[in-house]
Amino acid sequence: MPRPAIGSPWADVGHAPPFIIGHRANSTREIAGFLEAGVDFIEMDLWVHHGRFESRHERALYPLPLLFERWYLRMRSPRFDLTETAAAVDGRAHLFLDLKNGRKGVIPLIRATLRRFHGLHISASSSDWPTLRVLYDNLDDVDVFYSMAVPERLDLFLSVIERDTRPVGLSCRATLLTPAIIERMHALGLRVVAWTVDERDQARRLASWGVDAITTHKPAEIREALGS
Repeated sequence: MPRPAIGSPWADVGHAPPFIIGHRANSTREIAGFLEAGVDFIEMDLWVHHGRFESRHERALYPLPLLFERWYLRMRSPRFDLTETAAAVDGRAHLFLDLKNGRKGVIPLIRATLRRFHGLHISASSSDWPTLRVLYDNLDDVDVFYSMAVPERLDLFLSVIERDTRPVGLSCRATLLTPAIIERMHALGLRVVAWTVDERDQARRLASWGVDAITTHKPAEIREALGS
């Protein structure tokens, strides 16, 4: 059965109410707002670029110094990194990393952050499975989650997870989850994170199904909806 890291907040499966994760905290302003709303975790998107983490959601347009998202294009500029995030959080929440790339390159960066910030707890998710394998082969004190965004990948995950005892849980697009999937994950000792949830009714429904955490842009509203 998957085991959380020592001191992990994920020790209890199916706890109520679910944890609240502030989604895409890629600046000090966003982090401050999430902390004021009382989130349990700060989530950030991390890319490895030239040996350091960059906190951003956009993809790079190599070899040009440009970043792009579905509806816009912008110049690359210095970005927030993991150590800056840990310093801004200052122990008031846990960190939940969405690793976009990096594979072995993520190990020294996360390890250095853990050494610098004693008592910091890090959970990490990725849709890049080789990066996940590198994580749980090298960092016993990081809780690892598979990230699923499309039905095909989720089906593959469900077909192999009973033979893979290393991850702590599943971080999944909320619309792909069902009560049966959550029940099965809990039976295997796995935690379930639902993303991205900004509607009150959807949050209540997922909580009634037993999700362990909800990722949202609107933590105060979702916490109020859940009565937590």
